[in-house]
Amino acid sequence: MRKSLLTKLIMFGCIFSIVPVLLVGIFSYAHSSEVMQEKVNDEKKQMIRQINSNVEQVLLTVDHSMNHITANPLMEEAIMSSMSGRDFEIYRDLNESIRKLHSYKTKVEEVVVLNFRHDWILQNEGVAALREHPDEKQYLSYLDLEFDSSWVLMQDEDFEEQMSYSGCKNSIGLIKKLPAKRTDKYGMAIAKIPTCGLVEMINMDDLSDEVMITDENHTIVVHSDPSMIGKTLTETGYVESTAAMKGKQGQFDVVTDETPRTVTYYKSDFNHWTYLSFNSIEEMTKESQSIGWFTLIIIILLISVSLAGVFIVSRKLYFPVNKLVKNIEETWPEKKPLSTKNELQYIEDRLQEMFSSHSDLKQQLHDHTQQIQHLFMNKLYLGRYTTGEIKEKLDYFQLKERVETWDYMNVLTLQIDALDHSSYDWKDIELLHFAVTNIVEESISIENKLPSVWIDKTLVSLVGSGTDSVQHAKTCMYEITEHIQKNIKDTLHISTSIGISSTFHEIKRSSRGYLEGIEALKHRIKLGKGVVIHFNSIHKGKHSVIFSYPERTEEELIDAVKMAESEKAGVLLNKWIQKAFQNSQSPREYQISMMRLLNNLLILKQESGISFEQLEMFNASFYEEVLKLQMRDEVEEWFKSRMIEPLIHVFEARSRSQYLNISEKIIDLIHKHYDEDISLEDCAARLHYNANYLSSIFKQETTFTFSDYLTMYRFSVAKKWLMDSDMTIKEMAEKLQYRNSQNFIRSFKKLENMTPGEYRRKYKNVS
Repeated sequence: MRKSLLTKLIMFGCIFSIVPVLLVGIFSYAHSSEVMQEKVNDEKKQMIRQINSNVEQVLLTVDHSMNHITANPLMEEAIMSSMSGRDFEIYRDLNESIRKLHSYKTKVEEVVVLNFRHDWILQNEGVAALREHPDEKQYLSYLDLEFDSSWVLMQDEDFEEQMSYSGCKNSIGLIKKLPAKRTDKYGMAIAKIPTCGLVEMINMDDLSDEVMITDENHTIVVHSDPSMIGKTLTETGYVESTAAMKGKQGQFDVVTDETPRTVTYYKSDFNHWTYLSFNSIEEMTKESQSIGWFTLIIIILLISVSLAGVFIVSRKLYFPVNKLVKNIEETWPEKKPLSTKNELQYIEDRLQEMFSSHSDLKQQLHDHTQQIQHLFMNKLYLGRYTTGEIKEKLDYFQLKERVETWDYMNVLTLQIDALDHSSYDWKDIELLHFAVTNIVEESISIENKLPSVWIDKTLVSLVGSGTDSVQHAKTCMYEITEHIQKNIKDTLHISTSIGISSTFHEIKRSSRGYLEGIEALKHRIKLGKGVVIHFNSIHKGKHSVIFSYPERTEEELIDAVKMAESEKAGVLLNKWIQKAFQNSQSPREYQISMMRLLNNLLILKQESGISFEQLEMFNASFYEEVLKLQMRDEVEEWFKSRMIEPLIHVFEARSRSQYLNISEKIIDLIHKHYDEDISLEDCAARLHYNANYLSSIFKQETTFTFSDYLTMYRFSVAKKWLMDSDMTIKEMAEKLQYRNSQNFIRSFKKLENMTPGEYRRKYKNVS
């Protein structure tokens, strides 16, 4: 591995010199190939447009000439005649006009005129009877073409008579229906252009492309191979799908006979034919391949020169490093080989070994000192040191001079109020403790404090002041606590409360100050969140208070729970909280009121036969949970979510079940006694309930009044009788307790928009 650095230098130099050359070469080749490909593609597009222009010029000339012939009065006179001996002059003039269309430029070989009404056909050979012509039916089928003027492919195999005099098997026919100026068509003129003539126009001598023309259905109409004419592009295997030819013109790649090709197409607006050329991609990229070989040769030459330069420079750079490594190995006390590291790493390791021992020892000493300091502060607050031991420790930690400058001292106890409406969870408490400690340490100057420590969930800090005035010391203390709260709120967005002990002069009273700070924080149950509580303020001027427990409010709250009135119960709970906490008392007295309310709610649960499982209470100690509540908002939320709402849900479910059972009994009575003079009062007497009570329950459960439901059921029975029985309308009215049949008919028509008789006639046969 001694040469590992040299190897890396050579590798780095090779990468640094070779990669740019490769990138430039690849980019140049790709760019030039792209430019060449675009040029070839443009040429193909221009070529196919030129072929389109040449062919379309001929087709336009033929179309224009045919329009002139068919619109000529001579043609109109001819198509109206029977072409007998008397019409020889018409035949002669018409034949002379048609022959003018025969020329090399138009490619037209023959023009055929047919008259299906007068039964004659005009060809180069002369006039003949159409019914005797072998291709009469084929010609007749052209009258079904959608347009009056159409270009069609005429294949030799579809006709009995020879299609072309030149031996070409297929022709392109321009069919013009006649008469031209009438909607009733019974004749036509057909100009035949042999496909061989068009093939000469699409096959250029210097082209290697395979060019063809297809109609709007992608059927080949012009091709150098006559066997391909009449087949679709997909049938011949040129393309698998014509979906790629969506635009007016474009290019796409296909694979034909395992040969990749580029297809260039152009769609004509004249007759919707598509002009296509198929060209081998290999032929199109020959010039790009020659550019690629030239680029490769240049790259190889440049890489060779670069490799030689890299090797020479790397050797010169490596020489002084190698010499330094040899000197270190010869002079270092411990013979340590290079192992798998390179020379620079080996030199770095030796330098780090020179300083690491000192740094490690210094860091360990600092950590150990900090841990001992925290242990000292913890025992100091718990009162486990004598005065002499405290002085020794202060001197050991070099804190004695700082403490001697203080005239007044206070202990600050800080607790996080709650995390319910913050972005933190209780699983983040350790991280929050760390952050709060740092904020407190930064908020108090180092001359006025000793290190802060966490005891359980409370951050405890000893703060001192060198002022001679007690009032000034208190003012400074409040400013410090407000500054701490603000910094924590702005940084962590959580609420904290701080307790301040009474002022003392000797550090040995720190344990007493800690207890006073904890006692001050307990008054958050009355004062709420985010408070600063001084121990002296809560015990100053205390006198006896006769406490009146809000028993009446508690009774109303329990009644609301029994009645499952959730909203009312919430209001009464808030009212109970306000009354129970309205007088200033010790935290223990507040806890007694909370325990009393909890006991009465548990008695209600037991007397009502409600299990803990129904309230979703498993392995819970309610008394411990209540004693941990420290703020009034927490107390209200706990009672609401843990006791009152679960009890209301149970009572509400019981009430719904009872109401549903009563409604079912009323409905059963209606179904059994609908043909009697039954009323809500009768049902109330039978079920032993108040009629008004039954009315409200029935409406609540069914959304119908008693009388509405009774009427609906009676009419449902009446409709069944109308369809399934021969009972008269009068009998039905009497049985359904109507005084006369007219009242029944009027009520029935109002509900069904038809009389009972009309209903019977409409639905009896259906049923």
